[in-house]
Amino acid sequence: MEHRMEILPGVFLTAVRTEKFKTGCCSLNLLRPMARAEAAANALIPSVLLRATARHPDIRSISAHLDELYGASLGSLVRKKGEVQTTGFFADFIEDRFAGAPVFRQTAEFLGEVLLDPALENGAFLPDTVSGERLNLENTIAARINDKRTWATSELLRVMCANEAYGVPRLGELEDVRALDEKSLYAHYRELLTHSQVEIFYMGSQSPDAAAEVFRDVLRDLPRGEITPCGTVVVPKADVVRSEERALDVTQGKLVLGFRTGCTLTDREFPALLMMNAIYGGGITSKLFMKVREELSLCYYAMSTLEKFKGVMLVSSGIDCAQRDVAQAEILRQLDAVRAGDISDYEFESARRYLRSSLSTGMDSPGRLDDFQMGQIIAGQPDTMQALSERIARVTKDDVAAAARRVSLDTVFFLKGVQA
Repeated sequence: MEHRMEILPGVFLTAVRTEKFKTGCCSLNLLRPMARAEAAANALIPSVLLRATARHPDIRSISAHLDELYGASLGSLVRKKGEVQTTGFFADFIEDRFAGAPVFRQTAEFLGEVLLDPALENGAFLPDTVSGERLNLENTIAARINDKRTWATSELLRVMCANEAYGVPRLGELEDVRALDEKSLYAHYRELLTHSQVEIFYMGSQSPDAAAEVFRDVLRDLPRGEITPCGTVVVPKADVVRSEERALDVTQGKLVLGFRTGCTLTDREFPALLMMNAIYGGGITSKLFMKVREELSLCYYAMSTLEKFKGVMLVSSGIDCAQRDVAQAEILRQLDAVRAGDISDYEFESARRYLRSSLSTGMDSPGRLDDFQMGQIIAGQPDTMQALSERIARVTKDDVAAAARRVSLDTVFFLKGVQA
């Protein structure tokens, strides 16, 4: 059972009490509107903070302190939920009852130290720390093109959402990272602390009230001001179909289709959309896998995914470049089949079992629960995994067909070989 409470102005704690795990976990998330002007800085700040604090001035000292906390771990966490970017940290720690020590409180105190008491020089972050972590982030962003499947999807979103905040990559743009220095990054860090809504997720054996007391004490010096609002603009339907091609030195073409679904996780029809996606291309019993890939051999892979916050569905496929038109036509034909209610009992029940099993497994995964809960909070949706599973159990084939009929093709992106 989740308990959510405001523990400080603009600081909220969601606590899940359980004793089924030997370790506890928590995440601290500062919520920001997805915007190019700050996306790169938001992505860089937690990595810089994890390099040095006033009390622990280098990686060796930080690692030694975590070892003293019975091997606790602390890492940066940057997420994109619709048009909201979260930046912060995720921590794992052994439960107090196994350590015989207050490891939870000590880990939370260190988290607070990392967030609020960084190592500074001349009123800014350490120059060498910023340059090192900036280079790491530059390399991560530059390396995206090495995974052509992921890169093609990100390029489709650039085209599809060119005038929307969702088109901004999770880690920002390369040129924006390069423009950051220790002074500008520190100034933005102070803005983050003062004006961001803070969401903390805790899962462990502590009671919600006990966890709240610890985090309230740890964050008592957090500066607070007017909170910057966050939200996602949903485009319900595509007006025109856009198309773009790029050529790179690839042997396998990447065909990506972007759709508007007219539905997000806050809508009553969302469970039907989940079922529709699973039947269409979300698993190994889906139409895209069984018919387009297995029966017709038109794709090396073909799958559909939902962006439940933005109301977007993406179909990603790897194809022989010469088969582009045939593959695209068949991918769309399978969607038409779902719209028409051409869904076998096997496809329908397999999709339902897959979704409910995935949710059931997620209830036993602290990391997945954290990510799910943070998304629910951002969307203002109270459903738990269990409640969503029960809603999926009531979906009918007619509901699925109706969900598919609301889906409209927005953008087609094709990455072809230079000789194609």
